[in-house]
Amino acid sequence: MALQYNYPPEITGKRKLYSLINGVKDPLGVINGNHAMMGDSYHLRTAFTNKHFIFSRDKEFIEYILKQNHKNYFKSEIQSVTLGKYLGNGLLTNNGKDWLKQRRLIQPGFSKVKITNLVSIMEDEIDKAFRSFNDETEIDLYEFFHTLAFNIVAKTLFSSDIDEEKVKELGKIITEIQEIFAKEVRIPFYTQALNILGISDKNIRKSKQAKNIIQTVLEKRRNSEQEKNDLLDMLIHAKYEDTQLPMSDEQLVDEMLILFIAGHETTANALTFIFFEISKNTDAEKKLKEEIAAEGEHVFNPESLMKKSFTINVIKEAMRLHSPAWAIDRQALEDDSFKEYSWKKGTLIILYIAGLHRNPKYWKDPNAFIPERFDSENAKNFAYYPFGAGPRLCIGEHFAMMEMALIVRKFYNNYSFISSQNELQNIIAKTNCPKKQN
Repeated sequence: MALQYNYPPEITGKRKLYSLINGVKDPLGVINGNHAMMGDSYHLRTAFTNKHFIFSRDKEFIEYILKQNHKNYFKSEIQSVTLGKYLGNGLLTNNGKDWLKQRRLIQPGFSKVKITNLVSIMEDEIDKAFRSFNDETEIDLYEFFHTLAFNIVAKTLFSSDIDEEKVKELGKIITEIQEIFAKEVRIPFYTQALNILGISDKNIRKSKQAKNIIQTVLEKRRNSEQEKNDLLDMLIHAKYEDTQLPMSDEQLVDEMLILFIAGHETTANALTFIFFEISKNTDAEKKLKEEIAAEGEHVFNPESLMKKSFTINVIKEAMRLHSPAWAIDRQALEDDSFKEYSWKKGTLIILYIAGLHRNPKYWKDPNAFIPERFDSENAKNFAYYPFGAGPRLCIGEHFAMMEMALIVRKFYNNYSFISSQNELQNIIAKTNCPKKQN
């Protein structure tokens, strides 16, 4: 007798067809609409592959999957296989014991204490980027932050062992790789089309190109026998708990490539959202500039950047409204249940973080930009997971928060930002330069 499962309410009929067709070009719009119709959790079954999906913006359900019963869930094949063929077997793509082994090896290098040592490298790249500004500089906000975030990753990872031309070459290759695998992740059956057209093989060759550049930098560092206070040194000297051996070169290169991918794209997105929201909220900008002035000579110190502040509140609130990583996917290893729902092994779970962050059940005025809400003593218990949660909490959280706080303060210490658009699409922005505030 077949087991009976009690999935959340199912999307069927015309709405199901609409979801499958439009979910590719407007995933957030479709998922938001489905939640509005079905509640905080719903079920979608694909006809051809007979795969079951559960979408949820429910805080307790999300915490159950990511925390309480995380051992029953791996990253889905969408990530582990699709991204793995381009990026190798690193933290982003691995599962199970291999992932845990890597996590334990690398995590100490991303502690708050270790990250503070990288602030001077970040400052140099930020100052260099801002030198191009004058009284009225027009920029494509996303493109500007995309380049800046990538350069920061390159320099904090490799210090001076990689020149500007190689950084640009690596950036171009990685951007091209990302464009392809982003479509593979989002569009059903796209992988088969890419295989037939030979595009997958071409992308894999680009990935090897990127890895060759990274390998060259790794060999240069080893041959120099110099020690530098950067992420590459940390990775080279890290040793596994059980064998006390370092990573192989292949594993090192995979991890470095993944740091490039994970370390700049979401940060560039987040910074775009942050500056856009500040530009629409003059009171927030005024309060931010007042805090920068009040911090005085300590304003760019790691301790000041990471402590509870209005700067951090602004960053958190912008990421709540516009989640850079808007969903987390997991796949059930065994049958499971939570409260009244139950589902079978293999079910794909889509934890809709963007929906959680605007769920009126948890947030007052969920669509309003109110940085002060994070002053609450209860802020740690908010329905707020921009970096994920549980054992797979983003390893680069401290790095990203310090980097964003530094960029925000460096900019608003000298400039103001005016958006020429009201929508977060292809923002062309103007910066103006009033008297410097000390």
